[in-house]
Parts: sequence; C-alpha cells; structure tokens
Amino acid sequence: MASIVKRGKTYSVVYYEGEGSNRHQVWESGLSYSAAKSRKATIEYEKEQNTHVDHNDITVSEFLYEFIEKYGEKKWVASTYDGNVGLLENYVHPYWGDKKLRSIRTKTVDDFYHFLLNEAEPATNMGKPKREHISPSTIHDIHKVLRCAFNQAKKWEYIAKNPFLDATLLEHKEAKRDALTPEQLQRVLDFTDRTDIYDLYVMHCAIQLAFACCMRGGEVGGTQWERFSRSDQVLYIDRVIDRVDKKLIEKLPKMDILFRFPNLYPGTRTVIVLKQPKTEGSIRTVYIPETVAKKLEKLREMQMKLKLELGDDGYMDYGLIICQANGRPIMTEHLNKRFKEVLIGLNDPTINVDNVVFHSLRHTSTGVKLRLSKGDLKAVQDDGGWNSPDMVTKRYAHILDEDRRRLADEMEQSFYKGKAEEAPVAAAPALDAEALASLLASNPELLKKALESVLLAITPEFISEAQISKRTENRMKIRR
Repeated sequence: MASIVKRGKTYSVVYYEGEGSNRHQVWESGLSYSAAKSRKATIEYEKEQNTHVDHNDITVSEFLYEFIEKYGEKKWVASTYDGNVGLLENYVHPYWGDKKLRSIRTKTVDDFYHFLLNEAEPATNMGKPKREHISPSTIHDIHKVLRCAFNQAKKWEYIAKNPFLDATLLEHKEAKRDALTPEQLQRVLDFTDRTDIYDLYVMHCAIQLAFACCMRGGEVGGTQWERFSRSDQVLYIDRVIDRVDKKLIEKLPKMDILFRFPNLYPGTRTVIVLKQPKTEGSIRTVYIPETVAKKLEKLREMQMKLKLELGDDGYMDYGLIICQANGRPIMTEHLNKRFKEVLIGLNDPTINVDNVVFHSLRHTSTGVKLRLSKGDLKAVQDDGGWNSPDMVTKRYAHILDEDRRRLADEMEQSFYKGKAEEAPVAAAPALDAEALASLLASNPELLKKALESVLLAITPEFISEAQISKRTENRMKIRR
C-alpha cells in the first residue's frame, strides 16, 4: 500500500520497495494533491498486478545512457547529438554518475552548478586555448540537456518531479556579434569583386548569398546549381553541408543524409555530408536580386573553366555553387576563416574584425529587409527560415523599435504638424489716408477714441484723463 503525506504546500506519495534486507522506503515528493492521488492509485495497481518496477537503485549514468539510446538517437540531429553527449561525458558522468537518480533534488542541482562554476576543471577543447573556468554558457547548455532528460525520466515514472525546473541558473547573456552596416558591407563586396582571383570571387558570391538570401553558413556551403533557377531568379534551400562523426551516421536515422563526400585522408574520425536542414522551416524558396544572379552566372563560368583546366581527375564536380577551386565543399568554419582574412585585408578601421563572423551577414540581411519591408515579419521570417516570427522579434527588436520611432516621427509630420499651434492672427488690411478720413468722419465715437489715444501718448503724465477727454471734445467742436 502507498500513502499520501502532506509536506508544506505539497504532497508526497510514500511506499516500500524491495524485499528482506533490501526493503526500503520511497518518497515521491513535490506533488499536488490530485497528482499524489493519481500516483498512489498507479503504484497500488502496479503492485497488485505484479508489474511495479523498482527504479530506486538506478544511477544517473544508467538512466542517461538509456535516455540517449531511446530518446537522443531518435530525436537529435548529428551536431546536437555530438554536443549533448560531449557535455554529459565531460561534466555529468564524472561528478554525478554513481548518484541514485531519485536522490537528485533541486538543491542538488544548485550545488552542482555552483561546483561547475567555481571548482570544476573545463574539458579540453580541441584547437582552442584551455579556459580557466567553465563558462555560464556551458552550464546553460548542460542545464538544457539535463532538464530534457529528467523530464523524460518523469514521463517514464522514474521520478515524480523534475528537479531542474526550479533550479537556479546564473544570468547568462549571449555574446552579441556586430552586424555590418550596409555601407561597410558594400566596401567588403567591392574588395572581393575580383574575377581574376577565384578564392576572392567565390567569397564575394558567398557573401552575396548570405546577405541577399539571409542564409546560414551551412546553407551557403550546401547549395547546388540544380537548386538555382536563373529564369525565375529563385534559389531553393533544402540542404546543408555538415561534418559528422562516422560513428553517428548509422545511429541517427533522423539525419536524412543525402550524400557523403569521400574523405581525402583515410583514418579521419569525421565525414563531410550533405543533409537536410534541422527543421522544416529552414526549407524555403528565396528570390534573388538580378545583380546577385549575374554574379552567380560569372562564378559558374569560372568553375567550368577550372574544370576544363584541371580535368576530371583534378576537379571534383559535386554541383556545389560555393566550393573550392577544385570543386570540394567549403565548410562553415572555412567560410569564417576566409571571411576574417577578407576583413583583415580590407583593413577598414570602422569594422571590429574580432567581433564579426560570417553569420553576421545574416544579421545585416535581416536588418535591411526589416527596414525595406517596414517591419513585415512574415516575409523576413520566410526568407530567413525561422520557425516563427517570434524568433525574428526576439533577435531584432532594436530594429523594429527604430522603425516604430520613425513611424511616430512620420505621424508628427503628416498629421500633427501645425495642429497644436495657434492659428496666426490675420493682419488687418492697410487703409490709405483718404479711406481713413472717410471712416472717422462717418463714426464720431471712433474719431473720439482715436484722438484720445493720440493725446494720451503725447501728453505729460501729470495731466489727468478727464482733462484729456475735455480737450478731445473741444477739438471735435472746432472740427465741426
């Protein structure tokens, strides 16, 4: 039998598992009353049917290996799988592996993150300098995969509550990359527009595609000529270039590998592949400006010339638009490296080379398209391959704010300008001397007021207004 125990504002289901000396009490805590009642009924039914499984002894490592096999291999694409497995192997298994799964509480999680941030030694990152501490960014990535894993553990009824939902994370802000201004981008394009140097011109076209089509690095490298229609001026984006661990290819059916490029060096751990994008939203048709279409035509001519010069043995034609001089693919990391070299060669003092990557072109593209479309989120979303407009607004809210301010200014100019100001008093039409004399002669009272005003202006202060009035009457008698 199981029982329900109230603990503070939540409820726990308490029952026993095991036999003899292995018999132990199990507490499933942090439940609402209705959830506790449901869980109690489930446990009692499982025990009655002899189907209840004692999960109390399963370790964190045992569970995570099961989670990767039954969930990760079916849900994750190659890059996600590789990254998540690396995080678990480097940081979770060494410190938590032998802990019982059900012993993990929110406090346990907070202590673990504190340890990672202040005491744990970062894993060696190949090709990059060793860091002194594990970054908050890495801890956020660990949290993301463990929250997903423990949520699955709850669905599998290994645990009653996901301890990661209420865990305390350090505030983490993603590093913001600089986006080139349209003026800076134009100078980059002018610098790379060299049809006499293939390596420069292929980067020129890669930059054009990233900007005009709002493409990611993997999309630029994976685009093929057969997906480009010159007559319609459209580019169909439905494949990306990626590097995958050979061991993962057979494990990950979700990857949808379209083509494996042959390895030039035997014994390498990875293989370059052409595969479908991560999400359905990334598959899209993009309209290309005429200028960019002409640039691609010229690039194709240069590649055909290279193919003739090098022959079939020297030129490997995979139909890639952006490729090396021998036809081999250009990976995202190579685009980044070559883009840095271009910026260094340009030597533009207004560009911070250290804070600009090839992906920055996508940000420039989005900003320009948002402004040109006057904030048409749907059009920009479709061009960029985002799953929802929210992803655009989240990243480019500052651009939308600028447009909103400009809209307010336009309303001021077109609608409010001059409305709040008082209407100017119309100037009285000028009267000539003859007309004025006629007017005064026909209106004695007006003539009296006019004479009083003149006398008041030229008379010494000690003369009273009554005296002035009497003098005015005398002058009018004389006039009569």
